[in-house]
Amino acid sequence: MKIMAVKTDTIANVLIVEDELVTANALSDVLVDLGYTVLSIVDSSDGAIAAIHRQRPDIILMDIKLRGSDSGIIAVSEIHKIAPIPIIYLTAFSDPETIKRAISTSPYGYLTKPLRYAEVNVAIMLALKKYQEEKILQETLNKEKELHILKSSLLAMVSHEFSTPMSVIRLLTWKLQNFEEKITKKNSAKNLASIQLAIKDINWLLEEVKFIACSESGKFPFNPESVDAIAYCRQLVEVNNFQSEDSMRKCHIKFHSQVQSQKLQIDKKLLWHIFMNLVSNAVKYSYEGSTVDVELTCDSQQLFLSICDHGIGIPQEYLNKLFLPFLRGDNVGAVKGLGMGLYIVKQAVEAHSGKIMVESEVNMGTKFTVVLPSADSL
Repeated sequence: MKIMAVKTDTIANVLIVEDELVTANALSDVLVDLGYTVLSIVDSSDGAIAAIHRQRPDIILMDIKLRGSDSGIIAVSEIHKIAPIPIIYLTAFSDPETIKRAISTSPYGYLTKPLRYAEVNVAIMLALKKYQEEKILQETLNKEKELHILKSSLLAMVSHEFSTPMSVIRLLTWKLQNFEEKITKKNSAKNLASIQLAIKDINWLLEEVKFIACSESGKFPFNPESVDAIAYCRQLVEVNNFQSEDSMRKCHIKFHSQVQSQKLQIDKKLLWHIFMNLVSNAVKYSYEGSTVDVELTCDSQQLFLSICDHGIGIPQEYLNKLFLPFLRGDNVGAVKGLGMGLYIVKQAVEAHSGKIMVESEVNMGTKFTVVLPSADSL
């Protein structure tokens, strides 16, 4: 008999759960001819679950009457506890009670025997399309939920972090206004320096928040330009005071470069985020009096940046999730931070199609290595 069926372009793995071997084999042959892969044929609920554990199918064709005490409907309920695999019932039962019970398991189709193979094929294609659309929708909803949580957490964290420099500015400004005649020039200069440092901390926070907002909104800017990377990074070390006022970890930053100048097509602003976050972290988590080694090598194709400290290190259990937002090790103590720096670094590195690697040992230090290819070499 000639089977009139539309051959599918979708290659899908199918599991057939059917207790009538002749029917199952005939269906399997047709599906294979249509381009599907039949993973296996099983005749019981236990067999179906065992097959799923061996290899996850894209769709299951399920008979309601199976060998053993469990029906196909019960089997589907158990399968959905393992994975949300789309199910199409193929059965001789069409009474209202059976249909009602089957619908309660949210199947993607319900076909009655004797089977018409063209209808089976169409049912599979429709089920796979519907499942894919639902999966995309769910991923979108999950992403929006994650974004909402991220924004809420960021707002709470930023509000907390802003309070410290703002308090410093308010207090010292009040002192300068009300005790001007009693404050020595030396103390006045010290207070002004503290105000400038607090303003710098606020500007840093604003830059970080603006970066995260762009990244999460999907409007992430990547604007490569010709930059002398070595001169620029050396300048960042020279003009920035990486020692925070609330930190007693004073350490020396040692800048190494094999060449004096090298121009690359990179995003200067993103390089700022990468360099400033990594060096700032290295200083914050170093022991007092130690050295942070910053090594930069370039050729015409790519930039290699290595930042090595000799500080508290990163616990092993944090290394695999190091670049997640708001993650901070349990050994950071009272060192302040949003927990967003490495997340920002990873985003900026990936925007360049670059790589970032980390090596660390608790109480021995941490080394980050960044590789950024020049945009004109991609």
